[in-house]
Amino acid sequence: MKLKNTTCYLLSYFLFPFFLFSPWDGSIKAQGLNQKLEWVGLGAYDHADVSSSSSDLQNDTADVTVEHATAYPGSKDFLVTVSLKNPVPIVGFDFVISITQADLADFSTVRIYVDSLDTCTAPEDTCWKFFAIRECLVVPGEVIEGWAFLQVRGETGDTTQPDCDQLWTLGMDLYNPIPPQTDYVTLFEFGVDLSCVPDSLTDRTVTFVMTGNLSDELGRLVSLRYHPGELTIWSSVPGDANNDSLVGLTDVLFLINYLYKGGPAPCVKEAADPKADCVVDLGDVVYMINFLFRGGPAPVPGCAH
Repeated sequence: MKLKNTTCYLLSYFLFPFFLFSPWDGSIKAQGLNQKLEWVGLGAYDHADVSSSSSDLQNDTADVTVEHATAYPGSKDFLVTVSLKNPVPIVGFDFVISITQADLADFSTVRIYVDSLDTCTAPEDTCWKFFAIRECLVVPGEVIEGWAFLQVRGETGDTTQPDCDQLWTLGMDLYNPIPPQTDYVTLFEFGVDLSCVPDSLTDRTVTFVMTGNLSDELGRLVSLRYHPGELTIWSSVPGDANNDSLVGLTDVLFLINYLYKGGPAPCVKEAADPKADCVVDLGDVVYMINFLFRGGPAPVPGCAH
């Protein structure tokens, strides 16, 4: 059903703050929407009617899935895809995504906003507490690339820890709904930074747990199934001391810089131990030179921790 321009304007004006603040208390509430519609004189939807009409229109459920992925240890801004299959047009969504095994991965951070909050009764110029609002890295998918409103946040915390342990993404556009999709389309991609996971670690998989809501053109909740995704971290490439997934002269130079010039340590030390004697030293440099230029044996998985 098409809404007239005035009605659309009113819905946009009153639904915008409704979508904006609802994720932090859990979901987009049908009751809250009813109250706003009643206030602007558009009438309220009966919950039972919404349920039955939604079932008739949707047959009955949309699907949101986080795609499975594999990545190299130490990768930065690695993109994971969130896909949508929807039986009805979608004008809004709010999702919260959390990472299991947060010591292995964090959401990539675009920038850190610093704000202030008065926390005591002393004069304002002497008592301020600073906190950061993380903006996690999100790349809009094609179906929402031109949306009027897309906001991304991460978990709040102090400014010395720019990790993004929880991702909240909120989108809404009443005038450019996502049309029904019979196959999965990319809704958005989020960035992940992976830790320098040692090869000795056997549990190398993180899971992305998602909660949230979809809303149709009339502001009604759309029945939804979630499919959590996993990211598996590969083991390192033997001899890849500089962590670029290749083995070459740059790895020799990286080891020399690390051992004798105070350069950065290898991301995965097993990769920098091609001699596999459980220590990273000059012997590994000589081993790599023999392999690269003298036909010596290939690097093997190391054991230096």
